[in-house]
Amino acid sequence: MHSPLGLPLFLFARATLTLVMVGLFGVTAHVSAVEAAEDSPRSKLAELATAMEPGEWEELNAKRPYKLMRVFVGRRDSGKEIWHHIAGWTDDAKWDPKTRQWLYMGYRIQNKFIAYSEDSNQWQILPGPFGWQSPEPGQFKDTRKTQFGHVYGRNAFDIEHGIFYVSLSGYTYAYKLQDGTWSRTPGGSRMTIEYFPGLGLLSLATRPGRNKHEFPLTLLKHQSPLQPHINAWEPFATLPFSGHHAIVHYNPRLDEMLFIAGNNDRRVITLSRDGTLTRKSDLPFDMTVRHGQVVVDPDTGLYLIFNEGTLHEFDSQTNQYRAVSDFRPPWGKYEMPVPAAIPELGVILFVDDKTLLYKHRPVKN
Repeated sequence: MHSPLGLPLFLFARATLTLVMVGLFGVTAHVSAVEAAEDSPRSKLAELATAMEPGEWEELNAKRPYKLMRVFVGRRDSGKEIWHHIAGWTDDAKWDPKTRQWLYMGYRIQNKFIAYSEDSNQWQILPGPFGWQSPEPGQFKDTRKTQFGHVYGRNAFDIEHGIFYVSLSGYTYAYKLQDGTWSRTPGGSRMTIEYFPGLGLLSLATRPGRNKHEFPLTLLKHQSPLQPHINAWEPFATLPFSGHHAIVHYNPRLDEMLFIAGNNDRRVITLSRDGTLTRKSDLPFDMTVRHGQVVVDPDTGLYLIFNEGTLHEFDSQTNQYRAVSDFRPPWGKYEMPVPAAIPELGVILFVDDKTLLYKHRPVKN
């Protein structure tokens, strides 16, 4: 079957969704990529995604480097290698619809920047700001004072300008996908940053301001490249809870940002473009970033909350939570998969020991 424009339905649907995203983020250059896709064969990712039914999980067979989700940190006295997992305590991967890449900066003693390319159906390691676990030397000296910790929610992505952000030890680093270079600026959160298209990068403080019950949310407007010696963050709003272990995600379908307090604090807040904060119904269960993952369903705009072997939907428009009663985690007990939604294909890509796709089926009322 073909669309009214004479395109195969798969290409017509994907082009339409891409143009909707382009309009939302104010980008027009992506039209050429849609035109190019008309003449190119389907990717392995697209083939699998379009064949999936709602509610299904499928494994994507993609080539990957050795121990993709781990970093080598040394050897034991016996000579045995020590590898640490770069995920856990995070759900913070990003998808770039222009280059069709899944991106994630992980951390456990060392940083590791990984990417999946839809075009090649391969995983690769990208150069990090410090050069660790990457094929090229870093552009910056490592300023961190501790070798432990996790990346938490310190990844963010600006789709319009093709810039991936990570906040580390007093600096926010920006990676330009176009030329593979890093820049940095002072400031940023120890736990939580997220990009609000059309506004800029938002950072939630882990310590209160003058009022011990108010935590500053600051804004870094787009700079290309970042200014290395100028702290350009400005006040934007204040939240009633800390960014420490909070979970924060922008929702492109609703043009809002969701804040979950975490650390077994059940409070939930949404942020609109004009800075308005709206208190939502509390979570019906305890949740921390250690065990929880939140991702926006690309087809419905529902927030999908994965938490300790369970899955719930949250509809921020009706302020309702619904349990997905038949959910069973398709990963092992000791895996720590990291997700990112792929809006133009209507699926979510998770990675750990396997690369998995999930197409959500909304719960019936």
